[in-house]
Amino acid sequence: MKKLFVMLLGCLGVMTVQAQSKEWNDVLKNYLNMEDALVASNAGVAKNAMDTMRKDVLQLQSDAKGKNYEKEAKFLAAYLEAHNKANSLEDIRSAFEKISKSMIALAELKVFGSETLYVVNCPMKKANWLDDANTVKNPYYGKAMLTCGSVKKTIN
Repeated sequence: MKKLFVMLLGCLGVMTVQAQSKEWNDVLKNYLNMEDALVASNAGVAKNAMDTMRKDVLQLQSDAKGKNYEKEAKFLAAYLEAHNKANSLEDIRSAFEKISKSMIALAELKVFGSETLYVVNCPMKKANWLDDANTVKNPYYGKAMLTCGSVKKTIN
């Protein structure tokens, strides 16, 4: 009976981690949608992705309490909230730079599960971003400097 109870608790723990990972993966999905929209210089789609991210991260704040990623989750929520009124492509790209810092830190803390992600650097902007592809499509300059940058790190 004791073994059954321990196994049941273990399964519940795995299910909780999977559910939490799925919720954070939704945040990652919206971040990547924001990145793609910035590459295409589409402020409207980027803004919508950022708004959805903000709502999701605010809901996940209580889940982050006491966890190793609580500080970065707070930073991300603050950046998203501070840039909630950003509408221009320039303002959204500026917000993306700060949001990317927290997203990279969260990826390094394995919040997004086991997906392979890449840290890409834009030397002109002196800023990084997170991508799920090992190719460079620069969200800071879009078509003007589409392939400017290099992959600096792989996060497994």
